[in-house]
Amino acid sequence: MSDKYFVDTNILVYAHDRSAGIKHERAQMLVEELLDSGRGVLSTQVLQELCINLRRKVRTPVPMEEVRLLLRDYATWDVIINNSQSVLEALDLEVRYRTSFWDALIL
Repeated sequence: MSDKYFVDTNILVYAHDRSAGIKHERAQMLVEELLDSGRGVLSTQVLQELCINLRRKVRTPVPMEEVRLLLRDYATWDVIINNSQSVLEALDLEVRYRTSFWDALIL
């Protein structure tokens, strides 16, 4: 079993959205553990979604410079870079698992 954990955008958003209540607390603990251990994995898509969500979709938007610092922290994790092959594979996963294309790209 792998000791790495892929983290979806929602977890990261909850970790930084103080208005998310218990979801914030749980996500914050998980993210802190993964930051400390270096076991977090994410993709370029997750980083992109995180930027938009923290700046535009949370109740209290996060300032640009703070988002930039967060991204630098998350860049220390393993980052899966989406490329043309990733997109083609996502199309297959979308059909196979009957999920959205965006979720398939994360898969």
